[in-house]
This record gives sequence, C-alpha cells and structure tokens, in this order.
Amino acid sequence: MLAAVYNGVNQLDLLEHSIRQLKGGEVLIKVSYCGVCGTDHHIISGKAPAKIPVILGHEFSGVIVDKADNVNEIQIGDKVAVDPNIFCGKCKYCRKAMVHFCENHHALGVTLDGGFAEYAVVPSSQIYSLPNEFDLSLAAFAEPLSCCLRGIKQADIKPGDTVAIIGGGAIGLMMIQLVKLSGAAKVILVEPIESRKKIGLKLGADIAFSPDDKNLVKSILDYTDGGTDVAIECVGKKETVELSVNLVSKGGCIVIFGLASKNETIELNLHELFQKEIKIHNSFLNPFTFDAAVKLLVSGKINLNDIPTSKVQLKNIIDIFKNVDHTRIIKCQVTN
Repeated sequence: MLAAVYNGVNQLDLLEHSIRQLKGGEVLIKVSYCGVCGTDHHIISGKAPAKIPVILGHEFSGVIVDKADNVNEIQIGDKVAVDPNIFCGKCKYCRKAMVHFCENHHALGVTLDGGFAEYAVVPSSQIYSLPNEFDLSLAAFAEPLSCCLRGIKQADIKPGDTVAIIGGGAIGLMMIQLVKLSGAAKVILVEPIESRKKIGLKLGADIAFSPDDKNLVKSILDYTDGGTDVAIECVGKKETVELSVNLVSKGGCIVIFGLASKNETIELNLHELFQKEIKIHNSFLNPFTFDAAVKLLVSGKINLNDIPTSKVQLKNIIDIFKNVDHTRIIKCQVTN
C-alpha cells in the first residue's frame, strides 16, 4: 500500500509499505479521509515527538475491510471513525479516570502507524461505527472535535456567559459552535484573516475583532462591560495566551487549547492574577469525549460544511507541508 512515513525532522517519505497481519482484536480499515493537524506539522518540523519511523495521521475515517476472528461487534463494510488515543487502563492515572495522562499511552499516527495511508490496522476498541449514509469526510473531524469537547469541559461555560475565542482556524470555528451550544450569550472571535472572521460570524460568533487592532483589549472590555467570563486560546502562541489574561474579567477562566512549541513561555503578572482570581486551564487530548463528538457530528449539530476544506490525494501529500494558502484553506484532508 501507499503510505506517508515520518523518518525524522523534515523527512516525510511517500513509499510502498506492507500491511501487517491482523492480531486478535484488530480490524483493517480502508482509509477514506485523514485530516492534517497542527500536530502533524509540529512533528515533521521537530517541535513535537513521534516514533521514527511511523505512518503519520491521526484524524481518520474509513470502511472496515477485514477483522480478526474474535471481533464480533463490527462488520466488514461498516463505516467508522477512529479514536487514535489508546490507554492501558492499568496505570495509576487510568485507575483515577485520568486516562489522558496514561503512563503507557499510544497514539495512532504518532507512536503507532496511522491514517496517512491507503489502509490502517486499528484495535477494535478505537472504532466508532457510523450510519451507512454518513459522509466520511465529516467523520474525519471526530478526533479534533473530541479534543474541542475536552476544552469546553475545562472552560465550564455557564448559560449567559460571554466567551472569547482567540484564533479562527478549524479548531476555533468548532469551538464557536460548541460555546453556543453550551449556552453562551455572547461569543467574540479574535482572528486576523478577514475570510475566517466572516465564517466565524456565520457559524455563531456575535462579533469579530482583529488582533492587529491597537485598541483591541479596550474594545473588547468596552463591549463586554469589563471583560469576558471565559477566553479559549486556540493558537498556541505567547502573545495570544497573554491576550487571554487581559481579556477575562475577575473570576474569569482561561483555557489554553493551542499547541505551543516546546520552548514557548509566557509572562504573567502574579499580583494581577491574585486580584482577579483568574483560573487558568489547559486541555490535553480527548478523555471520554469521542463518543459525544461522533453523536454531535451525526446529529448535524456541528456545521463543518462552511469550513473550507481542501482534499488532497495521498500521492500528493508532500505538497500539503510545503505551500498552503491559509487565507483560503482552513483544513486539509488526505484522501485515497
């Protein structure tokens, strides 16, 4: 089969790769779509760790084409979405229901072969079945949506809250919709690209600001009468995290969702934190949220059709990591 194999920093090789024999409890999926995530870019550039060599790609969907004899709950021909995060269930964190901190964690597309390939071998425990008529391109959004749901849980949004979303990429645009579903009265988007601001407004943001606005903080503080209840940072940059601190009101909550590089640091005024009693949370992986993500997608509660998505053939995958017009394309998916 054709596969995109990570062989070290800035080395993504498209080559023929064997399909290994299934073990007990495993299925073989013909991959239909696999989303390209910021994590994939970080891995290739050396800013995030991964096994070498490994087939990248962890946001994927497809069709079951083979299964081990002891797999009974899934049938050949089923459409499925894949949760890439595999937890041991035995370590101290798993036993405390903190599976995202599993000491023996493995991830398809990071430590195990993933979805940038024609086929993928997957444990049946990671499979979520879909209706026969469901669009597998939309199903490939289940993994990032499940991670967003973890961020929403960390934000603890109350009905009537005012929420700022910083960053209008695919994650930010899904966050806008989840924030609205959580009961927020006002949703503010901070995003520099005009086309993304327009999409954000269409998907539920009440107002959009540019981070280049010299009076940005004052404008938002005036609009919110003193600051937001919640700020969700979806960029992973020092400047946007520090902006979040400036935007939330007393007693407010910040969720740092964006993945930063390993050496990224921020400056905090401890006295200001003391006086405002700001809560700062991070959001890591997708503990117990994948099923909810699939249900939201299947029910049509999350609009993905308005998020510009480029579909690139696997044979052209190397092009994705060279030149992408981020003003026009928000999400890329690899397809077979």
